[in-house]
Amino acid sequence: MDFNKVEDADPAVSPASGPKPLRLAISSVLSPKDSIVYYRQIADYISRRLERPVVLIQRQSYAEVGVLLAKGGADLAFFSSGAYASLSGQNEIELLAMQQRNGLPYYRGYIIVPRVSAAESLADLRGKTFAFSDPLSYSGYIALAYTLEKMHQTPDSFFHSYTFTYSHDKSLRAVANNVAAGAIVNSLVYEYTQLRSPELIDAIKIIGVSEAAGTEPVVVRRGLSTEQKTTLRQLFLSMHEEDSVAVVLGGLHIDRFLPPQPELYDGIRAMLREVRRDS
Repeated sequence: MDFNKVEDADPAVSPASGPKPLRLAISSVLSPKDSIVYYRQIADYISRRLERPVVLIQRQSYAEVGVLLAKGGADLAFFSSGAYASLSGQNEIELLAMQQRNGLPYYRGYIIVPRVSAAESLADLRGKTFAFSDPLSYSGYIALAYTLEKMHQTPDSFFHSYTFTYSHDKSLRAVANNVAAGAIVNSLVYEYTQLRSPELIDAIKIIGVSEAAGTEPVVVRRGLSTEQKTTLRQLFLSMHEEDSVAVVLGGLHIDRFLPPQPELYDGIRAMLREVRRDS
């Protein structure tokens, strides 16, 4: 797998060289170190089923993945709910499928602080240090930015300082290790960490919960043919039926992929309109 190579935008079959690679981009909400092996296996599975090479492209931020899709540098991507809500309505991307995790098609953001902290609500974090994950992450930024907007505040005016970690895992660790006074993280990452590293969860506590939103979607660039999009959608929707792949999905805490439900992202779109209007 090549994590940096970006193939030509045209995915057509070349008689001389065979089918050009399908380019799958990721910016994982889970720890990249822990999750990359599972994304490799999903890419290999897609390659076998399509009888076509699949190149896995890893980027740090959701914005970078969005640029790849917009410029034809990636064909499909595991995307952020916030990034999809931010970019949907534009011509570059199309919703292909969404994840079901823990039996549900939605998740939340958890505001966390160290277990020993006296903070009991967001108001107690005024003037403190804070960790966000990504500017386009719903659970790692947008949800809290919206809450602050309703308080007539912004991250700049409310916190003493804040940083973007570009990983929910890093945000959680920053709080557990008392590097940051607080953070907002994906509820699914919290639950994943509870199973993998319970000692980190023991070092933190939840003091706030965001509204629910649709789980992270799989998106494709609109330039793909209708036939390719239909084939990929069918592949994702049936992926869990193969036992070996179901195990891989389980490693990412994904039960299965579901047909897209765009309305589950409407709440994020409304929040973004409010935050952008007053920014």
